[in-house]
Amino acid sequence: MEKLSYQELKEIFELMKESGLKPIMCDTPVPYFDAGIQAGVPTYNGESTRGEFVNLPKEMVESGLVVMAKVKGDSMKDAGIYSGDRIQVELGSSVYEGDIVVASIDGECTVKAYCIDEMNCPWLVPRNDAYNAIPLTDDKKVRIIGKVLEIIRDAPRTSHNEMLKCIKRTRGKVNAEERKITPERIHDIIYEMGEVVKHGRQWYAVYRAMVDKGVLEDGNYTEFCESVTALLPDHGHLPVPGELRRMAVQTFRKSPTLWERGDAPVSGQRFDDYLRIANLTAEKLRK
Repeated sequence: MEKLSYQELKEIFELMKESGLKPIMCDTPVPYFDAGIQAGVPTYNGESTRGEFVNLPKEMVESGLVVMAKVKGDSMKDAGIYSGDRIQVELGSSVYEGDIVVASIDGECTVKAYCIDEMNCPWLVPRNDAYNAIPLTDDKKVRIIGKVLEIIRDAPRTSHNEMLKCIKRTRGKVNAEERKITPERIHDIIYEMGEVVKHGRQWYAVYRAMVDKGVLEDGNYTEFCESVTALLPDHGHLPVPGELRRMAVQTFRKSPTLWERGDAPVSGQRFDDYLRIANLTAEKLRK
């Protein structure tokens, strides 16, 4: 990626501000400890990677000496600090009850909440009921290294399949609205397809065609099976959610327009029957 010019950065910042965002320039390097500080049982922290720095906004670090460290473990998850997060730690700062701190206990580092109990005794307290609080007794060599000022988390990524599901739902809703497919019409189609379906699993072809046309949500097998059963209680081949779910493999996971004979869970005449039922359902939905 080419380096942005000052003018380009200025335009981007203005655009973000107009959108209600508050961009801040990250232009101040601070040391980054990648060995990890345990949010769990205290462990030796190790050394920082030589020459490793991370840039932060100047406003965040001008109050004192600041370092960054990676968190390992889940003992602070209820405080919103997760394994893999990076924390900004102000070294040597004063700490008060309720602060999240990085402490060294007998040479081992940990990140915990700082608390003074009713007996005026200090404790390091986890925010996960699976862990015990640590009393800071005289027999322990304890040093409060610093106070956690900020938590920085890498932006999550979304799976391609999950995004496609959302796009499919959106397209389906738009298509359904455009065609004005009413619940009554869907019920009529189920009645009509009941004359065609000769095996319980063949209802999968009806279901898949309806999902493809946006009148059903993908994965909602139970609702579809309950609708068919309610409308056709005396049908000799009613669908079962588990059976339909087992058909959603290989090419049958796709739109019926993309089904391929060589990659289907059924073959021969059975494949032709499934495809015919799916196409007939789609045709009825288009009318």
